[in-house]
Amino acid sequence: MKTSVVCFGDSNTYGYDPETGGRYNEETRWPKVLGKLLGDDYEIFEEGQNGRTIANDDPWEGGTKCGMDYVLPMLETKRPDILIIMLGSNDLKMKFHLPAADIAGSLQNMLMKIKAYCEKFISCPQMKILVVSPPALSEPFEESRFATFFDADNSVKRSKELAIWYKLVAEQYGCYFLNATEAVSAGSVDHLHLDPSGHLKLAELVKESILKMMDEDN
Repeated sequence: MKTSVVCFGDSNTYGYDPETGGRYNEETRWPKVLGKLLGDDYEIFEEGQNGRTIANDDPWEGGTKCGMDYVLPMLETKRPDILIIMLGSNDLKMKFHLPAADIAGSLQNMLMKIKAYCEKFISCPQMKILVVSPPALSEPFEESRFATFFDADNSVKRSKELAIWYKLVAEQYGCYFLNATEAVSAGSVDHLHLDPSGHLKLAELVKESILKMMDEDN
């Protein structure tokens, strides 16, 4: 039986290509690279969506971007052994007016719902959860074509602060934590999305975290 892994995230998990506005191929996207690094004993499910938030409904994006609305039915259908959550970059947008601590509070609510749902409704309390602090925005962010949607003066700072709060939330809910913020940052094309080297680095970091998680069972 393969170990199933769901990668639940936003455009950086979807594989948005900032050069073309399209999608990176399977040789580049970090979930697909992760699958190759882990080998045939693992099955990887990509659950990335451009613009996805943790808990903020975004009517300007069609009203379909709230991760909280999708995560529970997705878990019911996938029932993974490992859930990787890497969200929060879109919650930094100026229209939501949220400091890093409140974004972490949204993550806290998501984990609370996931834990209860898995234990009481779909009977998979053994599912492991890896919380990944998203890669930091890069400087000079004011040059990004997405800068108008963010507070360019402090969005980079807030993106780096997420890791501090996410670690606390992960520990509170018995989840594993990976600080991708300190090792990976957005590429230079739009200062928001990963470039191919960033995808590879992230896949390597996640692989190391998963193997450590699995070693604890042995």
